[in-house]
Amino acid sequence: MTWRTSLGERVLEGVEAELYLAAMQDAVTALQGALDLEELEVMSGDATFDFATPEQKIVLLHACLAALLKPEIEPPSLTNTIEAAAYFPFAFLRVRLEEEILVNREGWFDEKGDELKYFYRRLVWSAIEQYVLPRWKEADEEYGGDEAITTFSVDYDNLKLWHDAIEELVDRIFWDRDWLVNSGDAEILEDSLSEAVGLEDYFSDRLPAVSVEQATAALSEIQNWKL
Repeated sequence: MTWRTSLGERVLEGVEAELYLAAMQDAVTALQGALDLEELEVMSGDATFDFATPEQKIVLLHACLAALLKPEIEPPSLTNTIEAAAYFPFAFLRVRLEEEILVNREGWFDEKGDELKYFYRRLVWSAIEQYVLPRWKEADEEYGGDEAITTFSVDYDNLKLWHDAIEELVDRIFWDRDWLVNSGDAEILEDSLSEAVGLEDYFSDRLPAVSVEQATAALSEIQNWKL
């Protein structure tokens, strides 16, 4: 089985798979390190997923990773929480890219700090170079006038351009952004909006019951995953 994306039913391959796995592994490490924080560091835009326990998030993230990288894995039924989990590594990338660029603007890295200075920009650059820049340059040649696109490189510090590039990569995976509607009360959505737009089976405030053992196993598999 394969994941239903805007580009058809497929699994991620090549640099796209490499980026997704690296972002997922970094994201779950950050989840583990943020257990004592009172505020959420990274949010997916879906209230049910965002306020799930770290253990529930890790199990959901593992399910998405397996379905997006292994064609023999049957993808889970799409719900707001599943799609929010699938999106979470990209939300994490956005936050880390923003932090990296803002810290760089403050001059906190010296010349010897290039490895950290461009870490997340380098992480995402191969996927941008392969999947995003060709489309942008083609559009620029047709319509012209955007110097930022022609000069865009790994050391660029234009946050909007990096955010736009991440969103282009997101659009390759998701059919639409339905999970973003669920930023409030899921029960109200189930009773009204979801029925109106034909998504009666999509929105839910239900989360999996997860044991510590399940979460530990899922975390270990994500952290040790090899392509």
